Amino acid sequence: MQRARVLIRRFCALLALFFVIHAAPGAHAALGDDVTAVAADQARLQATLQVRQNSHFTIHELSAPTGVKVREFANHNGKIFAVSWSGGWRPNLRDIMGAHYEQLIAATRGRRIARGPVRIDLPGMVLVMGGPQRAHFGRVYLTDLLPADVAPEAIQ
Repeated sequence: MQRARVLIRRFCALLALFFVIHAAPGAHAALGDDVTAVAADQARLQATLQVRQNSHFTIHELSAPTGVKVREFANHNGKIFAVSWSGGWRPNLRDIMGAHYEQLIAATRGRRIARGPVRIDLPGMVLVMGGPQRAHFGRVYLTDLLPADVAPEAIQ
């Protein structure tokens, strides 16, 4: 009986992860892409755009009518080096990570996904995500494109 409960919980967790990754509405400015993709994301999400610039990077914050915020971080060369999100849904990780998505899948294949916040450190990339239903948060960034003198904690 106890074993059956454990199997059911694991199945439900994997099923939920599948739907989050494959069925969630997505943003499409993928890691490493050019910043021009932000305009397409704004139209797709029907979001308002606020651009903030500091000495190290530019943040393109998309606020969707649903209350979800997606922040795309671009370095001075115009490349998206990080994406963060908060709100009622997780963006489609395949869209956000672009060519780096397969690296995540390969690294997590056969690995048990824990409840609560998850941090996955891969060569050249870090993914952090968590939150209860309707209060998701997360960030993914490329360590090689992270501007000098910028701490990963600055990506929120």
